[in-house]
Amino acid sequence: MCLLLFAYRQHPRYPLILLANRDEFYQRPTAPADLWHTPPIVAGRDLEAGGTWLGATDGGRLAAVTNVREPGVPTPPAAASRGDIPTKFLAADNAPLRFAETLAGERYRGFNAMLYDPAAPESLICAGNRHRPFAMTSGVHGISNGAADAPWPKVTRGRESLAQLVQSLPHNAPPEWLLAPSLALLQDTAVAEDSALPDTGVGLEMERALAPIFVRIPAGNLREGSSGYGTRASTLVLSDREGRVYFWEQSYREGQPLGSPRHFTIPSTTASVTPRAPS
Repeated sequence: MCLLLFAYRQHPRYPLILLANRDEFYQRPTAPADLWHTPPIVAGRDLEAGGTWLGATDGGRLAAVTNVREPGVPTPPAAASRGDIPTKFLAADNAPLRFAETLAGERYRGFNAMLYDPAAPESLICAGNRHRPFAMTSGVHGISNGAADAPWPKVTRGRESLAQLVQSLPHNAPPEWLLAPSLALLQDTAVAEDSALPDTGVGLEMERALAPIFVRIPAGNLREGSSGYGTRASTLVLSDREGRVYFWEQSYREGQPLGSPRHFTIPSTTASVTPRAPS
């Protein structure tokens, strides 16, 4: 996952509105969002390592993870997959801060994790192994592959666009009202000025390629043997005041939409998940 945008306590019906893009090599095997029975969550699945980049479960609990871009930093011995972090949080009943404080961060390469439980005293926590866990304040935030709210072009542009979207959202708007504008936001391919790009050690050409909200890098621009890299999935998740979760995922194949968005509703009163056809 390479971009998380979220509006926290900015709308009376939806205390958390999450938009996310997962960027990955095109050749990495992946299953689209579906119901996992063990644990009972809705999430996409990384078929190479077995974890997920973003998932949700009953009661409105959500979790997502992004990598920290730090080339040259050694990988920990016997490193665990960062995709395990959302899965473990959603399978447990720990409050977000407690989970973050007991997470063995030294086992993972650099990461940021967004952990949310509307029933917890501190509902939204940003965990990571390059900083201490902290509670997110009310507002519109963004996390890419650096620090939370770092002024990277995609983070700044995404936060501004999401803030405008939430401001235009009626108080009684049904969840599906957000789907089309959210996907349009997440498919934004606007480029950034070189002066605005971060310097994360991957070189200027790659910083340019990774700067848009929606990433699409052909195979010829990457290492030999790669089939290309870019946004593989866009996700919209809404958590409402009653603890219900509305979850949409749009998959892509080499930058092109793959079918229609998958849609799931997670009731707060049971562990069941109801898939629905896209509207």
